[in-house]
Amino acid sequence: MRIVRCICTWVFVALLVGCQAYSDGSKRTVGEFADDAQIKAAVKLRLLNDPEVKGLQIGVSVAKGVVTLRGRVPSDYARQKALRITSETGSVNDVEDFLTIVE
Repeated sequence: MRIVRCICTWVFVALLVGCQAYSDGSKRTVGEFADDAQIKAAVKLRLLNDPEVKGLQIGVSVAKGVVTLRGRVPSDYARQKALRITSETGSVNDVEDFLTIVE
């Protein structure tokens, strides 16, 4: 029983250390990484489900709630709509636009 308690304590400490914020801000915590993964999935799904945006050509990356969109869209209207869809997705702090219009 004592060994189990010791192992549980070490696991708990490891999780707390992993979730602790870094002082220089250059790395993401475990919680931030999970949040970013959830944001990425939600944005990508919303872009794929929009027939005007055609999200297959759009790459999505997220770091600390800032979403970066890269890729090609068929029109400026689709570009603007992709940016709007992304910014309206929950927990998105900012959107960086690197989309190219290809007609």
